[in-house]
Amino acid sequence: MEDLEVFDADVNYLRVKQESHTESMVSALQVVMAFSEDEDSAQAASNAGDPVEAFSMRIGGLAVQGSFWKTTFKNGDSIKVIGLKGNGVFNAIAVALPKKRIVWMQPHCERGVSAQRRYILRNSTIFVIVIFLISTLLFTEPTMQLWFYMLGASLSSAVILIATVGMSWGDFMTFAHRMTRVASALEIDFPENVDLSKSTKARINDGLPELPMGVYYY
Repeated sequence: MEDLEVFDADVNYLRVKQESHTESMVSALQVVMAFSEDEDSAQAASNAGDPVEAFSMRIGGLAVQGSFWKTTFKNGDSIKVIGLKGNGVFNAIAVALPKKRIVWMQPHCERGVSAQRRYILRNSTIFVIVIFLISTLLFTEPTMQLWFYMLGASLSSAVILIATVGMSWGDFMTFAHRMTRVASALEIDFPENVDLSKSTKARINDGLPELPMGVYYY
């Protein structure tokens, strides 16, 4: 890798044109940079997006661009880039150092499809229980019957859960599908079960150094 350029940017990852075929995921080794102004790419800047570090480079004659929470790979690193190719530009979703099993991922892409569903289910269950308990405590009228306590708490829990999780389900799963495809390209076993947060914590507990935000061990 050479001629690496890194700069601050705001990116709205949900503006990405969705690609449904795994075959569109491609990878390349050794990277060099050059920036593209393609506003429909995963790296299209948006004032309402996430504050990230964007980068540009070139591999062989092919322009490569991307953005992560932190872009800490360096010129001379032997890396693997995984992403989507379009309009003559390679849009990186992930960059990996295979020898060290380190990967830089786009924000919000930490878990595969199955792992994301389990994560949402677990947190949703905890959330519903907490809201249910809080709601029952708020109904303190002594003349109110138990069935009304239960009904009020249940309705409150359901409405809040739908508003917070249900409306965002599509967004969560969009990122999970990206992670699953990246894990497949990295030849990770059972890519749908990948959880980069867990694998990173486990390897740090085994003595490996901590990593910046958005960089993981796989």
